[in-house]
Amino acid sequence: MRIKRSLQAAALIAAAVLLGLFTVQGTYALWNATAVATPGTVSAASFDMMLTPGTGQATTMTLSNGTAATVALSPTGTLGPGTPVHGALVVTNNTNAGGQFNTVVTAGTPAIANVNGGTLAGYISVSGKLAATTAECGNATGYLGIGTGLASLPVAKTASAIFCFQVSLNPGAPTSVKGQAVNITLPLTARQCGVSGGC
Repeated sequence: MRIKRSLQAAALIAAAVLLGLFTVQGTYALWNATAVATPGTVSAASFDMMLTPGTGQATTMTLSNGTAATVALSPTGTLGPGTPVHGALVVTNNTNAGGQFNTVVTAGTPAIANVNGGTLAGYISVSGKLAATTAECGNATGYLGIGTGLASLPVAKTASAIFCFQVSLNPGAPTSVKGQAVNITLPLTARQCGVSGGC
């Protein structure tokens, strides 16, 4: 008997921008189970996606207690009018499933919200790109608006996709927004290839 299962993971990347600081938060439903069948035992694999900021400690998208993991992205530079900041996020396919098990990782449309009644959100834009190394995130070329999503190529087991995010402050922003903060939320999803339409 052949059993097909659709594995999906969703992560929430929340980036708080204050003096050039990002925070990344992720979560997904961990699927890991064992079932006994005749003859023998059928074991299900773990769908494990690892998040690693460009200069930080790795964590799974969801902690063992089911809560979202939070990771700090250390941006280069200081956010200012016409001076964007950049952060890198490495997403690794750590599944232990047998055979080919590729995933596609997608960063969705960012939502920018003011903190403490500020007005900074109207002057912030978020763009992204995929890169071969985290060092490429500091290169301002190639960043595009994320729009409806920024998707990786298929990521094989033990391989990674590198997402670069750039936060920019409009050069015409008034001085009244100085020192204000915003929360930037990006949905991050990982989907197994070959399920629900393939990659």
